[in-house]
Amino acid sequence: MIQTSDSRHSDSEISAVELADWLGVSERAISDYARKGIIARSAPGKFKLRESVKAVTSHLRELSAQRGASSAGLTAQRERIARGQADKLEMQNAATRRELLSAKLVADEWASILRLVRSRMLATPSRIQQKLGHLSAHDLDIIDREIRDALEEAANNGL
Repeated sequence: MIQTSDSRHSDSEISAVELADWLGVSERAISDYARKGIIARSAPGKFKLRESVKAVTSHLRELSAQRGASSAGLTAQRERIARGQADKLEMQNAATRRELLSAKLVADEWASILRLVRSRMLATPSRIQQKLGHLSAHDLDIIDREIRDALEEAANNGL
């Protein structure tokens, strides 16, 4: 340990005025530290120098770490907001350039396409009958049932 001219005071009891001078704070700050339990009085109006300095510096390090953590959280939140705003602006620009379609328009178009496919598939047995007149009604019923079953299966599987 490096010896300084003040090292002789390290275990000594000092007054609140002296401790305030050592720490570079006001007497009121010393009273607040004592009231909050950060430093302890060794006797009425007296404090142990080394213990008090260690306690106050430890307390200040904890406060600094807490501020750093909340600052990091705030920075992360600001970054998340900025990314969200940038994403929103990109989507708006893509929509303006007609590179982006609304989900409703896409769903409506697919519904229209699927209705057309369904109607053409259901019309298949009658078209087959016109081209293959030798098929019996029973044969056409089987073809119709297979097509309807396939469409039903597709509908049940979300296709």
